[in-house]
Amino acid sequence: MFMISLVRTLRALFDAVRAVMRDPETRALPFVAAGLVLTGTIVYWRIEDWNLIQALYFSVVSLTTVGYGDLHPTSDGSRLFTIVYILLGIGVLVAFLTSVAQQYIKQRAERPSVRDRVGELRQHRRAD
Repeated sequence: MFMISLVRTLRALFDAVRAVMRDPETRALPFVAAGLVLTGTIVYWRIEDWNLIQALYFSVVSLTTVGYGDLHPTSDGSRLFTIVYILLGIGVLVAFLTSVAQQYIKQRAERPSVRDRVGELRQHRRAD
């Protein structure tokens, strides 16, 4: 039962991201957010000489403001890049995640609940 719920939730989130991409006002946000993560990954991979997984991990941890501290920039150039990267990236990531959350909530509100669907099925069966 847990897996069904997880799959449904992931599908709903995927549908919300697709809705964000269809909306003219937010269409660019997924691409800008992905571009930021990709840019950070490439910069840290090249400047810090981390492997791609470490660079991707640090990019995501930085933009989400988690900041575990297990990886950190070691040169002045990568520190300056990180300052600009975080200041620009947090705003873009928050805008993207807010848009996805709004679409998700909107879709959930428009979809009938399981209780309503079960009630409709019961009424339909009684009518037969």
